Amino acid sequence: MTGVSEARPSVQAEVDRGVRRRAGLVIGVLSDGETSVCGRAADGGRLDGSTLFEIGSVTKTFTSLLLADGVVRGDWSLGTPVRDLLPAGVTVPAKDGVEITLEHLATHTSGLPSAPLPIVPGTLKMLRGHDPYAGLTEDGLLRALGAAKLRRTPGSGSMHYSNLGVAVLGAALAHAVGRSYADLVVERICDPLGLADTRVDAQLSAEQRSRLVPGHRGRGKPTAAWPLEGLPAAGALRSSTDDLLLFLTAQLHPDQSPLAKAIRLAHVRRKDPRRPIGLGWMRIDRPELMWWHNGGTGGYRSFVGFRPGRRDGVVALSNHSHGVDRLALRALRSLD
Repeated sequence: MTGVSEARPSVQAEVDRGVRRRAGLVIGVLSDGETSVCGRAADGGRLDGSTLFEIGSVTKTFTSLLLADGVVRGDWSLGTPVRDLLPAGVTVPAKDGVEITLEHLATHTSGLPSAPLPIVPGTLKMLRGHDPYAGLTEDGLLRALGAAKLRRTPGSGSMHYSNLGVAVLGAALAHAVGRSYADLVVERICDPLGLADTRVDAQLSAEQRSRLVPGHRGRGKPTAAWPLEGLPAAGALRSSTDDLLLFLTAQLHPDQSPLAKAIRLAHVRRKDPRRPIGLGWMRIDRPELMWWHNGGTGGYRSFVGFRPGRRDGVVALSNHSHGVDRLALRALRSLD
């Protein structure tokens, strides 16, 4: 467990700068065993480390940790064909005689398309602030899987980011264990790491909902929530800066975590140098190693990243559709 330090002026400066174009922003940093969190809403409201946001695709790092944890438990292997874990009768595409494995899904090398719906209509809905996946069920997700045409042989070529692929991964892991994805994340990831506020929409208590800020796609233009009930593993989690800093603490100090073996497995870079990715986590090697992921839904943006060599990390969460990656990276580099 880390201590809490006074707000760092450099982090506060990034928050003050970033909130000029956003409805609200919270940035937290972790360094030298201490955390510092700064938050601000454009309307003067109070945002802090306990404020909840939709975190979008940062959810994928939790899904991949579920995968790694199951490998450690002996539930499956990285090379297990996803077909083996899905309900009987589900069609899984293959190409050149190669089946899609769990590792292919976690590393975006399955050959599956980006989304379980036509990309143009989905993009138009997002631009208007609507959830393009509203109404999609797990059955619909699995039908989309069966109808998908693989772009390449699984495991070959460059990485192609796929929400469909990670959503199918989460559905497969949950079906194999006999639990919902939401319950599985809480039981195997959140509870062991002490993450009390990282939940999907349906799991939030009334008290937690009071701390969930509404998303925006512009000043004065709030957006509806994205429950993502049909593809929760790809982006349905809500979380707080405090929870995500605890999550990063476990990534930086796996030996102090009950999920040590799984975390280390998730941090193993794939062998192909064209794929700067572990299990779920994206990777930057220059000027130094950093693992990261970002996310976005209709009215929220998120970024988490950590540098193992420096034992530091950053979380940036906003309830606005403007990205936070640059703000987060500047806050992290201010720790140098």
